[in-house]
Amino acid sequence: MRSSFTDPADLVVAPATVPGDGARAIVRLSGEGLARLLGELLVPEVAEAFLLPGAPRCVTTLFSGELAAVWGPLAVEVLWWPGPAGPTGGPLAELQLPASAPLVDAVVAAACRHGARMARGGEFTLRSFLAGRLDLVQAEAVLAVVEAASPEALSEALDRMAGGAGRRLQAVRESLLDLLADVEAVIDFADERSPDHVAAADGGFWDSTAERLAAAARSLDAALMQLAGRDAAAGELPRVVLVGRPNIGKSSLFNALADAGLALVADEAGTTRDWIGARLEGAGTGCMLVDLAGVDRSARGGAVADAAMEVARAEIARADVLVVCRDAVDSGPPPDVPPGVPRIDVWTRCDRLPLDAEAADVIATSCRDRRGIEALRGAIIQAVLRRDGKGSPATVRMRVGVEAAQAEVTAARAAVADALRDEAVVAGHLGRAVGALDGATGKEIGADLLDRIFARHCIGK
Repeated sequence: MRSSFTDPADLVVAPATVPGDGARAIVRLSGEGLARLLGELLVPEVAEAFLLPGAPRCVTTLFSGELAAVWGPLAVEVLWWPGPAGPTGGPLAELQLPASAPLVDAVVAAACRHGARMARGGEFTLRSFLAGRLDLVQAEAVLAVVEAASPEALSEALDRMAGGAGRRLQAVRESLLDLLADVEAVIDFADERSPDHVAAADGGFWDSTAERLAAAARSLDAALMQLAGRDAAAGELPRVVLVGRPNIGKSSLFNALADAGLALVADEAGTTRDWIGARLEGAGTGCMLVDLAGVDRSARGGAVADAAMEVARAEIARADVLVVCRDAVDSGPPPDVPPGVPRIDVWTRCDRLPLDAEAADVIATSCRDRRGIEALRGAIIQAVLRRDGKGSPATVRMRVGVEAAQAEVTAARAAVADALRDEAVVAGHLGRAVGALDGATGKEIGADLLDRIFARHCIGK
């Protein structure tokens, strides 16, 4: 694949560090003819080493030619990746310089005079993506690293860069392609002797196909979990907040949904003073389930109770989905919640006083007999999936592709289990699964979209 605004073979240069005080500055260069260019900028005796093949290395050398005439015999350290094994899939060099803006400008200008051009925003990251060194989510995390405004944000972005879900999906894609080839071979050789590597279209072949599809399904499930984990690492999990009056069973409901005894439960109002969170997952997505202190505007309490109310109001204001709880025993009015936030209405403690009729838009629950718990869990997951995503667009794009591939693999497994076992139907599902993975990993993303993704990056990244 080639983006419309760059050729990976172009010789490009750009500063890779921001201007300002510091010990070192970095100028990054990449592309065909890089060894020749380094020979023009650096002393010939050392520059010849860049023409030799070998492993990545660090070379200490001096300026030569026009740079030496102005800056003198200034020592330069060069990190050198000589070939396709490098981060961008081609020759790459990073010149480590003193942190002087005029010096950096002089090196970039000299490189341009000797055949390089200024790199565009995100061009180095794009080359890494095109070379298969990064998947889309990791590439987008580079931008998050650049824009990190705190140590916490930087740590989260670096965690995302280390993910590599694309490698897992590439392995699944290859396995599905191999299986597709075998199924199509059975079709092609239906009236002839099959090749040695393709078993006859009998029970043995279909058993093997079923096992391979099951393995692919497990890998896709693991990839979706990995993507959900990336959102969690980036602090991007949507927040689903349980809200209601005090002492109506919210904490018991929280524990039932989370399958854990995290929230303290007691038959007295005000047991919960702060918010408690637990991760809830399903259908390839995840959310942070939050239990709050009960909201009662008429209640009067001391400083602790007032602080708990402030925490509750803040959490309600930042919620992505609200689970508005009302007690079946004491069906008072629901709490006031912000308009425009997706909400799920719930009756709690229905085992104490069964409702005569359940409203279609309200879920009746009981933590004692687990009535409605799974229905509520499913409603929460569906609300999270429908919400406008706050997470990484690349993560969302990859998740959509993986879920589409997962649906096709599921359909293929059903076709294999069917008594008719139509090879053409199975092959169709496999082909569409491969296509969905191509979209998820960026193999089939259009050049215009790639340009838009990477153009948001800084120059030199």
